[in-house]
Amino acid sequence: MLNLPPKDPRSLLGRFRYGGVLVAIIITFLLFNSIFVVSPSEEAGTRWMGGTPMTSVPLKTGVHFKVPFFESVDRLQTSRSVYVLNGLDVYTNDNQKVTIDVSLIYKIPSSAVMNLLYQVGRAGSVDVETTILPVVRDRALAAFARYNTLTISDQRTQITAQMRRDISDALQRLFNVDVIDVQLVGIHYSPIFDQSIEEAVRAKNLAVQAENTVAQKRYEGEQKTVTAHAEATAAVERANGEAQATVLQAQAQAKAIETVGQALKSNPEYSRFYGLQHWNGILPQVVGAGSIPMIDLSKGQDTGK
Repeated sequence: MLNLPPKDPRSLLGRFRYGGVLVAIIITFLLFNSIFVVSPSEEAGTRWMGGTPMTSVPLKTGVHFKVPFFESVDRLQTSRSVYVLNGLDVYTNDNQKVTIDVSLIYKIPSSAVMNLLYQVGRAGSVDVETTILPVVRDRALAAFARYNTLTISDQRTQITAQMRRDISDALQRLFNVDVIDVQLVGIHYSPIFDQSIEEAVRAKNLAVQAENTVAQKRYEGEQKTVTAHAEATAAVERANGEAQATVLQAQAQAKAIETVGQALKSNPEYSRFYGLQHWNGILPQVVGAGSIPMIDLSKGQDTGK
């Protein structure tokens, strides 16, 4: 009979210890893979082995359980999302190409989560924005097709409002997605159109400058006419004033002569007073018999001649 060596209790304890650690690791791993957390900004659904959905309603915020290795989790952001579409080419009603940048702010309600996760596109949330893109592109094209290129800048508010209505209605009807806002963040014209606009503006500025020059010349001419008319009127008034002054002076002199003549006729002594009043201080050449000098009347007559 074969004699076996006695077993060492320490070796058995060691094996049990290693096995317990391994079991604990396996349990921890299974437990870790059976628990998942849904954050406040999202909702989720689960699928069995990547195929059949296991949830009929979306899972809300909190801790949830699933079957490890057999059940997968699909998450979808339900908080406000911003989707920016850059470099979108659209055409106006005068067949001009315009490149635009569109910003879309949207929110996915709980009622739309299961539909977007498992009924639209591929399963999960891998192509939600790809699903939205064709709708945004189509409604933007339709909105710009109603306007002329030259009026886009002036009617930007109306175009943005039209895009907001069209995109909101389409996403709500097709996917039950709530559109919060649509912004037209950029409008880029073609280089040829920009050049034509610059030439038109330059021509308009030159025309305005020419009109201003003509207006200035017209104003200067009118000012000269007004000045000449004022100077002519002043000259006429001045001449009339001088003529009236001359007439008044002549009338005054005639009146004075008439008054002196009447005085001489009515009072002979006035002639002596008049002569003394107008005497220049020089003794007369003719002297009478008396001691008082007589006035040389002939000198005055000669002088008058």
